[in-house]
Amino acid sequence: MARFTFDTGFMAKAQTWTPTNNINPLPAWEFMNQSGTLGTFLAGSAVYVGATGRVKVIPAGTVAPFTISKFDALNNGGIQYTTNNGLTTTGGSGTGLTVDITAAGAPTQNILTIAVNNPGSGYQNGDIIEVVENGQGGIDQARYRLEFSAGVPTAADAVEFIGAQAGSILPILVDYVLVPSTGAATGLIVGR
Repeated sequence: MARFTFDTGFMAKAQTWTPTNNINPLPAWEFMNQSGTLGTFLAGSAVYVGATGRVKVIPAGTVAPFTISKFDALNNGGIQYTTNNGLTTTGGSGTGLTVDITAAGAPTQNILTIAVNNPGSGYQNGDIIEVVENGQGGIDQARYRLEFSAGVPTAADAVEFIGAQAGSILPILVDYVLVPSTGAATGLIVGR
């Protein structure tokens, strides 16, 4: 299988681009996005500057801290729970994780849905936690394995090119193009 490297001096696919502060992780390229809804993720694209000004970008490969993306139930959500917010958890390698739950009615009152209320800190992928409510414990305690995924970057992760010259291509590949603080460059074209 051949390997093709990316050359910032050549774009096989290109589209005009308007900066936006909407950071949407769905691909902005139709050939990469099969969902039918385009996002703003440029997936390591080059940026051509049409008219001199500022260009604010999030560099390619920038990720936010990993976040809990899934609670994998190990015992069908325990029993004797009620719908509640901010429940504490025990176990795992971190501290401070609280969750919001929706519980089924009698007779089981098991947890149907669970979501992060406060992510705490120090947790690892695969940690096993238990949800505590009203002193619940022992065999009836709901147990979950935590799964993590990379978070989406924010505007705080961006860098701003001041005075990007007309006719130039930025010296880095980017994942997002944001609205700069002032004096935005115009005529931007993104390419791959």
